[in-house]
Amino acid sequence: MSKKIKAKAPSKAKETAKAPEKAAVPEKRPVGRPSKYRPEFCEQVLEMAAEGKGPAGYAVKFEVDKASLYDWAAAHPDFSIALSRAKTIEQEWWEDKGRTGIFADKFAALVWHKSMAAKFRDDYTERSTTELVGKGGGPVQVETSMIDPRNMTPEQREALKVVMLALKGEAK
Repeated sequence: MSKKIKAKAPSKAKETAKAPEKAAVPEKRPVGRPSKYRPEFCEQVLEMAAEGKGPAGYAVKFEVDKASLYDWAAAHPDFSIALSRAKTIEQEWWEDKGRTGIFADKFAALVWHKSMAAKFRDDYTERSTTELVGKGGGPVQVETSMIDPRNMTPEQREALKVVMLALKGEAK
């Protein structure tokens, strides 16, 4: 005779038992001090640029160093765009000062030009380049040849001697 084994029904105590609670995980806090960046800085940068101010002026206004401005630009695309536009606005302000100053009695053109070259290198720095190119615009070809005096006539050897002494600075 075979005996059937019935599965036991779960006890009520197990059904009402709660799952063990997970330990409360503390909220992660950002490292370092909170950023002073505010979205309204975008508009303020443009306003200051319209007065000829640049990154140093913005940093002073926002009470940060200039590196923070560039960190903010990396983290906030709107601020990055504002800085780029501000550079153009600032340049226009300085160019306007040059246009009006050129007709003034006491315009320091050299100082203005040096300032422009320092502030706006891409547009105001004078550059010159020297390129060496060979025949047809290709690379310069260098040829080396050996002179064997044993294969020369006495007159050719004497001429070679004169040339070499002249190059050395000991002409006859």
